[in-house]
Amino acid sequence: MHLMILNFICVLFALIAINVSAQSLDEVMSKKCVYGDCIDGRGRLELGTSFGKGFYSGHFREGVFHGQGRLEIPISSTEKEIYVGNWDQGSRNGRGTHWNGNGKLYIGQWAYNKREGQGSYFINMPSWFENQNSEFWLRENTENYTGDFVNDSYHGQGTYRWPDGQKFVGGFFANKKHGKGIFYYATGTIRQQNWEYGKLID
Repeated sequence: MHLMILNFICVLFALIAINVSAQSLDEVMSKKCVYGDCIDGRGRLELGTSFGKGFYSGHFREGVFHGQGRLEIPISSTEKEIYVGNWDQGSRNGRGTHWNGNGKLYIGQWAYNKREGQGSYFINMPSWFENQNSEFWLRENTENYTGDFVNDSYHGQGTYRWPDGQKFVGGFFANKKHGKGIFYYATGTIRQQNWEYGKLID
C-alpha cells in the first residue's frame, strides 16, 4: 500500500514537472494523465486552461514529451494551437507541423523549438485543418516561404511566393532577400535581381 502511494506521488510530481514550454502554454493550470503511460511510454495528457482543455497524445520519457506526439492547446474561445511531430526532451526537434491558431503554419525541420533546416512557412491562412491539403498544394496555392531556415529565420536559399502567383527565388539573410535571385511575375516575365539585406541593388 505504501509502495502504491509512493508510486502515485512520483507520477504526480513528474506530471507537474512536465516541460510544456515549447508552445504558448502559460495558461495551463492543470495536468492529468487520462490514458496510458505519461511518464515512460505512450499516453494522453489532459491540459486544463482558462479557454478549455488541451491535450498531448504521444510518447513520453521521464515525464516529458519525447518522440512522436501531437499537442493541441486552446489559445482563445475559438482557436487552437497545434503541433504534430517529433519531440526531444520536451522540445520540438526533428520534423513537425505547427499551426499557431492565428493564420500561420510551418511544416518542416525544427531544432529545439526553432525552425532550422528545410521547411515551408505559410502566411495569412484564414484556417487550417489537418490532412485537408498536401504540403505541395499549400506551397503552390498560398503565400509562403519555402527553403532554408536558420535560428527561426529565412536564411539561405529559398522561394517566397505571393497569392497571385508571383515569386522570388534566391538568397535570404535573416528574413530579408539577400544576394542573387530571380523574380517571376504573374504575367510570366522574369527578372534577374540582386539584393543586399532587403534592399534591391539591381
